[in-house]
Amino acid sequence: MFHCQPHKFAALGLAFFIITAPVSAQENETTTEDEYQSGYGDIPEFGGPDGVSAELARNDQKREATYAFDGAQRLLAPYFDWKRRLNDDHGLSLGFQYYLLPQVATSSRGDDDALGSIFRFQGSWTLFGRDGVNPGRIEWRVENRTDVFGQQSPNDLSGQIGAAALNTGFGYSSGFKTDLAVLNWTQGFNNSTAGAAVGRLAFDVYLDAMPFQTFSRGFMNRAFLVNPTIGTTGIGAIGAVAKGFITDQIWIGAQIHDGNAASGDFDWDTVGEGEWLSAVEIGWSPSFADRKKQMVQFTYWQKDARTLAGVPKGSGWAVSAVHKLNETYFPFVRFGHSDGGAGVAAEDAFSIGVEITRRFDEIWTIGAGWANPSARTSGPGLSDEWVVESSYKFQLSRNFSLTPDVQILFNPANNPGKSSIWVGGVRFILTL
Repeated sequence: MFHCQPHKFAALGLAFFIITAPVSAQENETTTEDEYQSGYGDIPEFGGPDGVSAELARNDQKREATYAFDGAQRLLAPYFDWKRRLNDDHGLSLGFQYYLLPQVATSSRGDDDALGSIFRFQGSWTLFGRDGVNPGRIEWRVENRTDVFGQQSPNDLSGQIGAAALNTGFGYSSGFKTDLAVLNWTQGFNNSTAGAAVGRLAFDVYLDAMPFQTFSRGFMNRAFLVNPTIGTTGIGAIGAVAKGFITDQIWIGAQIHDGNAASGDFDWDTVGEGEWLSAVEIGWSPSFADRKKQMVQFTYWQKDARTLAGVPKGSGWAVSAVHKLNETYFPFVRFGHSDGGAGVAAEDAFSIGVEITRRFDEIWTIGAGWANPSARTSGPGLSDEWVVESSYKFQLSRNFSLTPDVQILFNPANNPGKSSIWVGGVRFILTL
């Protein structure tokens, strides 16, 4: 039976206020056509950096690279020109993205190496308001995450080394079968300073979203990617989200997702169980145009008990903040607290880090994180976990990068015989 509690109605009311609240002067974001291979710089975006439209725009950039590979660029030029025509003539943008992550650990209770991948074929089709300020579009993403060549996935390796909250290969799982993981309608409002999306959603695109909540930057550990104290659900959950600036500097948001969705499983029936993950947020940025480089946001979330799965309800809060100091230094901090329910990984967590652009084609990332594993999820008496991670990204060509990465996990909670374990890897990203 479908159930709806009062806080769900409150979230819907907040969403209505967001999309109807007027905003005064806003700075317009402008792009130069020459900066993009297929002209995707003006694709409207909504949500965090791993959203469909955000990834399409980022992957289309003419990145400065170590090597020109002129022959490859000439070979690919007709493909990018075809994509440009599709976008110009029909408002249809699309692209492919492939991540490959091999990892090896200095100690493990099983195999000490792993190899996993993430594949995405995604697109955005703007059907209304292509020449206006409030476009409406369909976003979709076909996604697969798997182990490679029969090896365990990085996510499984993290379990083998004993990590309870600070997953060393977060997102690179083996159970995410090929799925239409994203299929939604996204609508802009108030000169695109606000928006709403409804359909099959990737919850991590919207929940506590911030510039470092993406697989495309320098971190592999969950401490930096998705706050371990936050309740989660499957990628592709049926849901709705609305966010928007209500003044020149303040935004608010509300969202709700099916709490029983499973990644890699196109199943609508779980909605009927009426168990939800919901959240509200408030944030500050100097202006709409600065929201990707300077922001502070507070998120409160709540997740209903999952009766059939035997998972208790839970709630908590999280804070994320970034401040890009200049073209070289981009620091961030995030922390959170939960009651330990809803299957969360941690009751308390804190992480801090900085991205340092060394040259046009080299980016160094370093961060440290701490988490207190949830006793209700992993059992009582577990030790606090700490991690230090550093990576160095080389942009070898416009569409290919590699990122050597090293992590030191201290006190893996599910492996008390080890005080520290090193995990090394190299992440490859190909975008087309």
